[in-house]
Amino acid sequence: KAVAHMLAEGTESGGVFLSVKGPELLNKFVGESERLIRLIFARARERAASGRPVIVFIDEMDSLLRTRGSGVSSDVETTIVPQFLAELDGVEQLDNVMVIGASNRVDMIDPAVLRPGRLDVKIRVDRPGPRQADDIIRHYLTDDLPLEHGVDAHALARVLVGDIYAQDEHRHVCDVCDEHGQWRAVHMSDVVSGAMLKNIVDRAKTRAVKASIETGAAAALSVDMLAMAAQEEFRESVDAILDADPVQWSRIAGFESGSVTRIRPAGDARTA
Repeated sequence: KAVAHMLAEGTESGGVFLSVKGPELLNKFVGESERLIRLIFARARERAASGRPVIVFIDEMDSLLRTRGSGVSSDVETTIVPQFLAELDGVEQLDNVMVIGASNRVDMIDPAVLRPGRLDVKIRVDRPGPRQADDIIRHYLTDDLPLEHGVDAHALARVLVGDIYAQDEHRHVCDVCDEHGQWRAVHMSDVVSGAMLKNIVDRAKTRAVKASIETGAAAALSVDMLAMAAQEEFRESVDAILDADPVQWSRIAGFESGSVTRIRPAGDARTA
């Protein structure tokens, strides 16, 4: 959304933003996915021919361009990946077109896609720190919402950020062991995301509405409601790792590949 907005604001001629959802291009009929890829790039070339900048944004790129030979029940990637590469840097030029892909599983994307001259510029979007978390929360927690008497959105956001980023047992998710046998603590702040922050605020809003229905009083967000919402999200984070595969979990959580060999949930009495 930010890229599309900047493209519209920054060009007098009006840039073109083509949004593609990777999974939507997958089709059970032979050759249909390849046809859709050709169609997308044909549209991009057509728009770019008028001199307008065109951005082709592919979300969940790993679902579409996974490593060839990695399929268990199908091998669709053996033809989809070559078709994409042929459109990207084949004989037919792709002028004035920028291709951007988004994925949280770069390890699943075919290496040929990421080679120099193709999608070779990688921008890692790290997890939000306290300052970024405050900005995200303030986007969903605003002063025009019904708030508890005596507090404002800024104060509520500040308290919530302090709770989420606490480095103590209160927000201790698990311990992880690396390949050298060294254990280290993982807190809620290590696995927090923008979506998680939004979900916490949404949980608190739901609590406020339920409380209003039960008591008949006007709905009002409070510090306690946000704290309970954060605790619910924390417990779900802990429960999610109980039966998780260490390698898979570490990749999804954004830890260095291969750096996690064992996981010990918080409060687990087992020893290394």
